[in-house]
This record gives sequence, C-alpha cells and structure tokens, in this order.
Amino acid sequence: MGRTIAFLARVVQDGWTSAPRAIGIDERTAVLVDADGRASVVGSSAAYFLSVNEPPKVCRSGIPLTFHNISVYRLRAGGQVALSTWKGSGGDSYSLSVDEGVIHSSQARGAIY
Repeated sequence: MGRTIAFLARVVQDGWTSAPRAIGIDERTAVLVDADGRASVVGSSAAYFLSVNEPPKVCRSGIPLTFHNISVYRLRAGGQVALSTWKGSGGDSYSLSVDEGVIHSSQARGAIY
C-alpha cells in the first residue's frame, strides 16, 4: 500500500493529473475487467481501489511523505466495481492519510463508494 500511495503522490506532484486512481492487488488476487469496464475481484484476498482527493502536503525526495484524504474501496472475491464511475457495492470504504511517512486508516464498513 505504501508504494501505491507514494506513486499516487508523485503523479499529482509531477502534474500528470490532479485526480489519479490506482488498483492495488496482491499475489493471491486478480482483477478481471469485462469489455463494458466492470472489474470483478477473484482470488483469496482483496483488491483496493484508491483515489486521491487533494494534493500531497509534502512530496519531496529524502523527506517523509505527508498526504491526506486518500479514498480506498476494498473488495473481496466476488465484488465488482464499474471503472467508468469508480463505484461498486459490497465492499468497505475508508480513507487513508500519511503523516511523515506513517499510514493511518479511518474505517467505514459496508459503504457504497
């Protein structure tokens, strides 16, 4: 998760886009995408759909990252997300923040993202 968040921070910091998104998965999970853009999660773990809501506070080489209000939608096997709208159901929504390189979570279970 740390590398994915750092990548999102750099995408914003370097001006590629102000609203990047990312999908994080592990070696026990896959995200299958249908022709209509619906992503389905398969495997024995979860997939994480992240989106950025504001630019990083601190994103400089050699200085720990500070980056707040990163939206996360966690889906287990069988869950789906429409990639065109970045919305799904049946998963867990929460937000992450990074303060001086340490990730903190704020959970809100069962929400539709």
